[in-house]
Amino acid sequence: MCRLLLACAIAITIAMPIAARPADAAPAAKPARPAPPPPALRIGEINTYKALPGFSEDYRRGWTLALEQVNADGGVLGRKLEVRSRDDRGNPDDAVQAAQALVDKDGVVALFGGYSSEVGLALSRYADTAKVPYLAVAPLSQRLTWQDGNRYTFRLRPGAWMQAAAVAPKALGLRRLRWALVYQDTESDRATADAFKGLIRTFQSKTEFVDEIVVPATGKFDAMAAVAALSAARPEAIFNLLTGEQLAALVRAGTAAHLFDGMGVVAPFMGDPENLDLLDETLGAAIPDGWIITGYPRDAIDTPEGQAFAQAYRDRFGAAPGMAAVLGYSALRSISEALKRAGSPDREAVAAAFPRLQVPTPFGTIEYRNLDHQSTLGIYLGYTGHVDGRVTMDRFVYATGARLQPLDEQIRRLRAQTARAPGSSTAGDAAVQPANAPETQNGARATAVPSRPVARPDTGLTTRLRGARPGTAPPVHPVVQAPAGTDGPVKAAQPGVTIHAPMMGDWPDQVDPRGNAAH
Repeated sequence: MCRLLLACAIAITIAMPIAARPADAAPAAKPARPAPPPPALRIGEINTYKALPGFSEDYRRGWTLALEQVNADGGVLGRKLEVRSRDDRGNPDDAVQAAQALVDKDGVVALFGGYSSEVGLALSRYADTAKVPYLAVAPLSQRLTWQDGNRYTFRLRPGAWMQAAAVAPKALGLRRLRWALVYQDTESDRATADAFKGLIRTFQSKTEFVDEIVVPATGKFDAMAAVAALSAARPEAIFNLLTGEQLAALVRAGTAAHLFDGMGVVAPFMGDPENLDLLDETLGAAIPDGWIITGYPRDAIDTPEGQAFAQAYRDRFGAAPGMAAVLGYSALRSISEALKRAGSPDREAVAAAFPRLQVPTPFGTIEYRNLDHQSTLGIYLGYTGHVDGRVTMDRFVYATGARLQPLDEQIRRLRAQTARAPGSSTAGDAAVQPANAPETQNGARATAVPSRPVARPDTGLTTRLRGARPGTAPPVHPVVQAPAGTDGPVKAAQPGVTIHAPMMGDWPDQVDPRGNAAH
């Protein structure tokens, strides 16, 4: 009996859980797998990496830093950004082939890059045909945004005319009538030299350009021969566009031959850190103070955005940034902001988002102009100086690109030439003048006067250029002659020689007496 009761109890205990569970209850479901992240938005990048490592390495680090920052903040449109990079070898045909592969095979939503104007113009034509946005980063030719401008091409760096307009007031302030020019045989340098000559002749009609030294872009540069030719031409001032090793070679040879004694020198780009560092290695204190230069005074910039960029770059790469890094960083940021504004990776939407687009950069917020697709990234201008025996960029100011522009009507006319005369030359680059350009001595104007009122007021560039002309300022002080018994003229940097540098009032922006730019 006891055994029977025990068996019943065991049977009931086993059956109770089974009875309590519904017959049709399903087993516990496995946890759902997270949805895969959306594919990255691909951006195509093309530049001259192997042939120009001095520029391209710093440039690549700049856009890499911006890319990492954008993706760390969640990317754009809920997706990470991915850059597909290609080397164009400095060849326009290679650049176009790379662009075609990036668009057709990789499906990039936009292109950016380009160092030379030759490459930039080829990529611009491809972008117009393929209907893909292209941001030209470093090319200077005005054809990109003027004669050959199109819906899909935009430019970040200040163009050739802007580069010339930035230094023209100070160049006129030197009161020199005999000029020589030194530049590379490239589209960018030729356009900048032509723009400079056009501006100087417009506001100083008696100017004579006594020599032009055109240096091959590749191959050996005979600096001694160039210096000998310049000495024979006897200029009063030199406009020099060389950079890197060619710049260093010219300055070394010219210093040894006393070419720069009492010479006025205007050297755009010399103030970039990479150029100053190279000159310091062999020349240092031998470079005279007072040369007019443009560049990137990295260590002296005290703006929050400038300091934040330089510190982030140092933290990431263990080195200080150069101007190429600023361009690379600003380019990637521009693409990112255009995608945000477009709200879609559609190429037409991205192209439509660029005009009037505002972008934060190490130089402050810039805007892409609706008129010609040129950004308002500006230029730092200053003089050569010395600190602890090292050559530096001294007494600098920042000129925003918005204030380095000719009349809107002139640009509209040049952009309209595309339909009438495709493939127009760069001759128009030099002919364009600032707003309200003055009449020459024979009563003619360098360019046609607009037939209707100007849509917006003069930026002030014309006033500064006009005010710098000879006859509108105190007379030039006499040159100090070499003391008796010496075998040559006294170098301008030596004690005892009074240097009358032009006043800073005709810089494009106000100047802090301590040398800081007023923004």
